[in-house]
Amino acid sequence: MIQLIPSVKNMHLTGGTLSVRGFWHCFRGDERVQKALCALPHDPHGTKIELFVGEGSGEEYSLSVQADLVKICAEGPAGAFYAVQTLRQLANAPSIPLLEISDKPDFSYRGFYHDVTRGKVPTVQTVKELIDRMAYFKMNALQLYVEHTFDFREYASVTKQTGCFTREEILEIGAYCKENFISFEPSLSTFGHLYELLEQPQYQHLRVLKDYEKHPHFWHERMAHHTIDPKNPESIKLIQSLIDQYEPLFDSEYFNICCDETFDLKNYEKGGEDVGKLYADFVGQIVSHVNQKGKKAMMWADILQEHPETIHTLPEDTCFLNWEYSANAPEEKVASFARLGRRQIVCPGTSTWSRFCENIHCSEENISKMAEYGFRHGAVGVLNTNWGDYGNPCSLELSLYGLVLGAEKSWAATSEIGEDFHGRVNALLYRSENGFDCALELSRIHNLVSWNRFCTNFFRLRYLKEETLKDCLFCEIGQVQHDCLALRETLEADEKLLPAIKEEMLLTLEALLVMAEANAKLFGHSFERVTDTHEWLGRYRKAWLDKNKPSELSAIEKVFCEYETAAKEGFPTNR
Repeated sequence: MIQLIPSVKNMHLTGGTLSVRGFWHCFRGDERVQKALCALPHDPHGTKIELFVGEGSGEEYSLSVQADLVKICAEGPAGAFYAVQTLRQLANAPSIPLLEISDKPDFSYRGFYHDVTRGKVPTVQTVKELIDRMAYFKMNALQLYVEHTFDFREYASVTKQTGCFTREEILEIGAYCKENFISFEPSLSTFGHLYELLEQPQYQHLRVLKDYEKHPHFWHERMAHHTIDPKNPESIKLIQSLIDQYEPLFDSEYFNICCDETFDLKNYEKGGEDVGKLYADFVGQIVSHVNQKGKKAMMWADILQEHPETIHTLPEDTCFLNWEYSANAPEEKVASFARLGRRQIVCPGTSTWSRFCENIHCSEENISKMAEYGFRHGAVGVLNTNWGDYGNPCSLELSLYGLVLGAEKSWAATSEIGEDFHGRVNALLYRSENGFDCALELSRIHNLVSWNRFCTNFFRLRYLKEETLKDCLFCEIGQVQHDCLALRETLEADEKLLPAIKEEMLLTLEALLVMAEANAKLFGHSFERVTDTHEWLGRYRKAWLDKNKPSELSAIEKVFCEYETAAKEGFPTNR
């Protein structure tokens, strides 16, 4: 069975097979294509690869596997690079059917959007491994979501505590993206979501919420508040300074200014102001500054969808990121924006936020539908988002099904997602025929245990001394223990599952069990514990630090330790 992700457009089997001993070539063209060829098994006496590569920028290619030759033709280096990825996937098997493939993507833009602000700041090596996977599955754009996690002058006091990317690290990531035909694009909060900036004393006067009282639940507050005041002349100067420091590190065509979820502007409605105009005017100033830097603006589309009458004030080359993360994503959201005649990229999500692993039931429906809507309504691409709300406890390894699904649907928008696709994911991602089923079961178990409620209870216990706690379990503790232990047995017995994914699955499975047991003990349920919170935290810390900077690891540790202490003392009302 031929296992390829993403699906190819046209494939014809010509009869016979080619044994995969190894390959050799004499290609001396684009160095990035040469590097991709080096990832194939090499044998100077193996099968010759001939490449015919034009000088265009297109991504179309043809691949011919013959009895004694592999022939690649492409209109440009990018197409040749993707042809090699197809050959790499074919070469996973002991033999390759003789075949002819002609292929090209449905979308010119096939991106992944990774949150590096709300909990985890990955190491450069971790980002490079992400880029390797993206290239393997023919994705071509990467954005890292940044608020305070770059070495901005204005955030100096914050980054000492949280860690951040340095100028040199961003340049290194950009260079590695270029080697893999991936556009590395800056994404920076410039209007809403400026919690860490506007919490600093020297900038608090720039908040829309002049009478804001600090709330201890900073993971929630970071998402819900802190819009900069568009009416204060100092605001645009501050935003321009952030852009001026960040923009020179990127050679991409676009700069994503974000400008989403400016919730606090609603306060100006109370005074009878035209919030749509207020929003569009400030965004226009940001866009103008980005344009002066030689870049086109990208921005989230949610606020402008509420005020479509203002879109005409922004330049025609502005690209709008139309996001929707629900399983039952409405097509009208994409269709209505298409009727405005403006350039849009559809943005589904991996459903990893506020979780230790992706919610596959949701993400599979969401990503599939949004890509199909975008294809039907003329979107230029798909930017698949991987947010990190509530400390971003989810590892990248447990976001990969969503990444690969996004790669499939952004190359082949109308492909069916079902048993065949899951089999291909097992072969090319998990490397085990049980991989997808284990990921699905892990996702199902997580739906029984709420990290969101677990965190909220922590803030209520630690800071507010509240007694109104919410149960984090949506079933009996015995069921969670049974299901977790059964899946653990399955995972431990699977010798083929990719080790990096297997380790994260086991660690997450225990996290769910730790949460479930600590919660059940807090609420006074009778049961026998099978986990040790502090022992698990030690292993979680090691796994985190192997791939990320310390960032907000200590905050996650505080949540578990406080919960454990409270659980030993019993429910607050019973103390």
